[in-house]
Amino acid sequence: KVEGDVILRVTFTATGRVIVQSVVHGLGYGLDEEARREAEKIRFKPATRDGHAVDLTTNITISFQLA
Repeated sequence: KVEGDVILRVTFTATGRVIVQSVVHGLGYGLDEEARREAEKIRFKPATRDGHAVDLTTNITISFQLA
């Protein structure tokens, strides 16, 4: 019965993959690992610079709430 946010440092690659670099802020109780698994499922259009796809590293927040 834990809720809150897990903040991950991730890289969105030019090839369309998400690579989780680290957990910036975790909750424990297995939620950090679940956040990693869900982040790796994210689908996105790669960032571009001068018309070419590039990698982008940023923090994302995965929120867990009790239903």
